[in-house]
Amino acid sequence: MTENKNVILSARDIVVEFDVRDRVLTAIRGVSLDLVEGEVLALVGESGSGKSVLTKTFTGMLEENGRVASGSIDYRGQDLTKLKSHQDWAQFVELRLQLSSKIL
Repeated sequence: MTENKNVILSARDIVVEFDVRDRVLTAIRGVSLDLVEGEVLALVGESGSGKSVLTKTFTGMLEENGRVASGSIDYRGQDLTKLKSHQDWAQFVELRLQLSSKIL
């Protein structure tokens, strides 16, 4: 989507599903976006359109019954869709904080 810029986060064809009472609810279908360093990205939509689900997907805060069913999320070279458990996310965040503290 974005050429010649420092893309921090790139999401491609994201599909998020939730298991709800013996059924599968698809909350997000085919979302793609790039977050570029130094720019602002606004998510705008009606209530219930998936804004919060999308941001929770990027931060590892999906509810236990939710999952990224397909698509890719790349954050500075790390495939976030491979982080399946809260422990995986905790280790990832801890590593990012350690790297950040070394840069500062």
